[in-house]
Amino acid sequence: MSCAKSLICILVSWLFCAAVLGAETEEKVATATWTEDPIEVDGRLDESGWALAPPLTDFVQAMPREGELATDQTVVRILFDQENLYFGVYCYQDPKKIVISSLNRDFTTTDNDVFGVSVDTWHDHRNGFIFFINPGASKEDIQVSNDGQAFSREWDGIWDVAIQVQEDGWTAEIVIPFKTLGYSSQNDMTMGINFKRRVRHKNEDSHWSHIPPRFRLSRISLGGVLQGVRDIEAGHNLRVKPFFTTDFTQRELGPLEDDSLDAEVGLDVKYRLSRGLTLDLTYNTDFSQVEVDTQQINLTRFSLFFPEKRDFFLENATLFRMGDVPNERGPGTRSEESQLFYSRRIGLSSDGQALPLLGGARLSGQLGHFSLGLLNIHQEETIDSPSNNFTVARLWGNILARSQIGAIFINRAGGQSGDYNRTYGLDANLLLQQKLSINAFVASTQTPGLDGETVHTKISSRWDDDYWYTQGLFADIGTNFNPEVGFVRRRGVRNYQYNLGLKPRTKGDRYIRELHPHIELKYFTDRQNRTLTKNGHYAFEMFFRDGGSFELSYNPHFERLLLPFAIHPDVTIAPGDYFFNDWGLAYASDGSKLFYGSLQLFRGDFFDGRKTSAKMRGGLSVRPRIVTEVTYEYNSVNVNAGQFQADLYSLRFNYSFSPTMFIDTFLQYNSTTSKVLTNIRFNWEHHPLSHLSLVFTEDRLTGSGTDLFRAIIVKYTHLLQF
Repeated sequence: MSCAKSLICILVSWLFCAAVLGAETEEKVATATWTEDPIEVDGRLDESGWALAPPLTDFVQAMPREGELATDQTVVRILFDQENLYFGVYCYQDPKKIVISSLNRDFTTTDNDVFGVSVDTWHDHRNGFIFFINPGASKEDIQVSNDGQAFSREWDGIWDVAIQVQEDGWTAEIVIPFKTLGYSSQNDMTMGINFKRRVRHKNEDSHWSHIPPRFRLSRISLGGVLQGVRDIEAGHNLRVKPFFTTDFTQRELGPLEDDSLDAEVGLDVKYRLSRGLTLDLTYNTDFSQVEVDTQQINLTRFSLFFPEKRDFFLENATLFRMGDVPNERGPGTRSEESQLFYSRRIGLSSDGQALPLLGGARLSGQLGHFSLGLLNIHQEETIDSPSNNFTVARLWGNILARSQIGAIFINRAGGQSGDYNRTYGLDANLLLQQKLSINAFVASTQTPGLDGETVHTKISSRWDDDYWYTQGLFADIGTNFNPEVGFVRRRGVRNYQYNLGLKPRTKGDRYIRELHPHIELKYFTDRQNRTLTKNGHYAFEMFFRDGGSFELSYNPHFERLLLPFAIHPDVTIAPGDYFFNDWGLAYASDGSKLFYGSLQLFRGDFFDGRKTSAKMRGGLSVRPRIVTEVTYEYNSVNVNAGQFQADLYSLRFNYSFSPTMFIDTFLQYNSTTSKVLTNIRFNWEHHPLSHLSLVFTEDRLTGSGTDLFRAIIVKYTHLLQF
């Protein structure tokens, strides 16, 4: 327990330091104007109310010339009625140079002209929402917590936008219901507000309330104040979303054919219980329309990490997160070495196949000075998997200006007596004076038959200003630390990580905007402090005016293998100590152009032999409707035990009929497994947050004529809001 005691002493010292730090700069103030005239959201700004609303101007550059006025100015006006908040936006620029790279919802903002709004709902400088639009009326919405240290792009709210292209730019009308922001009825309110503008052909970012280049719009505390909103009557805020799905599935065709035609109905319910607390209920939960996992080539001896893609687990996911200091910009120590709650353990088998979920409930949101997350979901029994009930409880308490302390409890209860697994954790997340971030936690697991060395401690910190950053991490993971509803890559180890980087910017707006020399070091030892792994990354990176980048790196490695390591079905590396290194090169072009691409190349020693790895990506984008990308990953390994080549080919084609309708095709071939993956998805948002999805999925082994899995799925949802 010495590590835990040291952790507590360090946190107490940091809390004392934070208490004596100075105040932040004064906030800018905006005023919303009441309108009795109905606003037709058509992008024209021709209603009389817009002329009465005071304009917000003087956007200030974050890049390339920080602190100077934006070269293409933006004018914002704010109206409201009893149900909605309205933003009227005039973005001045040459309309011939407008860049629209995508019509999809949740588009990539870096490759488009963009206008964004951040709303600090309760003006607590911690939590809120961000709404982005592009001149094609595409939308992206993000849920933010911990002053930008955690955010969820998968959150979807009900709001609308309309665009008009003008002779000197483009205009937008945005309507956001107060229900979406979490309000019910309120007489008078103050909220935080900020705006962002990106002019893509100049790669210029500006904000209404200035944000330094090292931060994003998600740094809620750097926004201004919105006053004047009053007399809100937003109703009960009840959402009911029934769904119907039918699928035809074939598994292991050939000698073992299993065909099935199934139809299911289910229900999702969302009800806002109070000002900041929301209850979600789901019955007969189905994720059949979700994009499939992409295959990965693994040349390590550790498990791969696959991201969560299912909406029910993604919404409010930041509430249940416990881990490192997140990295808002540039390389950092945030990695997936461990994660206390890994939602893919629920409703998915070890090979990624869906398991039936009877239903579940989630209670989440703000409760005074606390953030609360409660989740319970029941997984039904199958032939290959027993039934399980999962419970996650997360509580954060606000301290200081923008810091939190919290606790988490995770429980898996099996259908048989004595079959359970539990995780307990305490953490602190400190954000001090915008430059220093500190995160620490201590966790323990309880599993029948596993006693002793069940504790995991971790502490990480980051200092980041406009010229340099440094970040460090220490973790101690017990041999029997066993979070069965989490993810741990290595047990019985101590992990040390350290990063240091400079980021000087060139004056003016030169082709090379920023230089970025940096060092990343990662060490693993056993519990007796004997070195197991060392990885270094010494690199020089450049960022260009057009958004591209170039990096050259030297990467030394050390691996101590205590057991044989099967790197390939026909190649096994013997135990021993191995010193090796490689050189790396990476380039990415301007992603907003008709043709774009990237290259990553690593060549050098590998254990007792040599390895060459390359990943090439090329795209053709006929803006804004068609995007086609081809990716080729090449790995050639030659060691004493043998040689092999592992290749991965991917093709993605996306066609957007409109901002609410698209078709997406993804093909992938893995030469190691001889597997071809096909996933074709059509999606139409026929009503706000209501979808018709048609999906075709196939897993095929080449050469054998065997299909492992094939399915055609139709899913229909319709959202009812009261």
